[in-house]
Amino acid sequence: MNSAPEIKGWCPGALRPMPSGDGLLLRAKIVGPRLSAQQALAIAEISLSCGNGLLDLSQRAQLQLRGVREETLQRAQRGLQDAGLLPNAEIESVLNILAPPLAVLDASPAFDAQDFVDQLSARISRDPSLRKLPGKFCFLIDDGADPGLAGSNADIRLEALRNSVSKHIAIVVDCARDCAVVVSMQKAVETALALARAFTRLRRGREFELRRMHAVVQAFGVEALRQTTGLAFEPYSSECRDAALSDVFGVHARGAQWFVGIGAAFGRWRAQDLAWLAERAIADGAAELRLSPWRAILIPAPSQAAAKAIIAGAAERDLIVDGDDPRLFVAACPGAPECPQAHGATRATAERLAFIARGLAQSGAGPGVHVSGCSKGCAMPRVAHATIVANGDGFDLVLDGRADDPPLKRDATLQEIEALLNASTRKSINPEARSREAPCPAR
Repeated sequence: MNSAPEIKGWCPGALRPMPSGDGLLLRAKIVGPRLSAQQALAIAEISLSCGNGLLDLSQRAQLQLRGVREETLQRAQRGLQDAGLLPNAEIESVLNILAPPLAVLDASPAFDAQDFVDQLSARISRDPSLRKLPGKFCFLIDDGADPGLAGSNADIRLEALRNSVSKHIAIVVDCARDCAVVVSMQKAVETALALARAFTRLRRGREFELRRMHAVVQAFGVEALRQTTGLAFEPYSSECRDAALSDVFGVHARGAQWFVGIGAAFGRWRAQDLAWLAERAIADGAAELRLSPWRAILIPAPSQAAAKAIIAGAAERDLIVDGDDPRLFVAACPGAPECPQAHGATRATAERLAFIARGLAQSGAGPGVHVSGCSKGCAMPRVAHATIVANGDGFDLVLDGRADDPPLKRDATLQEIEALLNASTRKSINPEARSREAPCPAR
């Protein structure tokens, strides 16, 4: 039996690279979804000259440079610093803010998501007490517009109230999304940070065990947050929506504006493709890209014709330009040999299962199949219809579960798994699986 995978509890940064099977991983620090075209060109050049020319776009809308060599590390860091993508070492790991990628494209005076990104970033940077937050702790801002972020994970959420005439915002903690602290816009950032400070106090002495907000809520309940902060929680039903793949990829209108959504299989971008997108953005006068948690890059376009031209060029480069592309319905980590903890390759397996995955996926709900190199399940911590876990002797198959759940079949060949999945009837995830997905006491 394979040994349990190591849980590092942190993500690679520009100043704290993570060793991997193909070299060092560096993550450019992009706060919020907006990346200037010049910054994108700089990242592409650094990737080609200092790494292996490959980039991963993460589910947190961050670009990660792969294959950086020890002898080129300092040059890569200087390049990121020159591009404005290398923050102070004391705050790099805690500036994790996910926001709507189309914020400011047609900014509403009722809710300016970019303004909240700027406020949170400034306050976190100035407050030494927040440097105790773990590196994976994430704030999320959702303006309620499409494509929405309801399906993205975060520790603390700031959600717009769609019908609020008094301009209030719901502050929601992970694992208790059926209640919220509802405050005015002016108090939203301070309220969110008060809950973050309460998190650091409640986990004191158990930092490794309680690495995320959901673990603290499971351990102590929402009542502990209320007592620690003095904030009043009330019943809450979110009006924010999840994004459908069809709303992200391809050509779309946003009010009077146009944008295109383009992806790469499994979020793995070639530096040349990123540079091409940046150059197209500059040529069309947008001069910026928007990074998204759906592993798509969104580009504002001046017209429908310009948007269609970008899509045509992306299709020629074998990029994903359609929400029905089979590669979108299978999730896979890098696997071996890139990840030293993986017990087998994953990406070729995922490509082979892509069409089956599309058939198994719930309509518009993302991956139906998850291929993982080990039981950590980094690419998809949620329940999937089918999860295939490499074990060194073949694959374990988990149905309606996660990578660390007991498998239905062990040591299966890929042919056996294909036969089982082809024979599987399409069905919804069972209630027991959903309860394991989020066993959180809301009170």
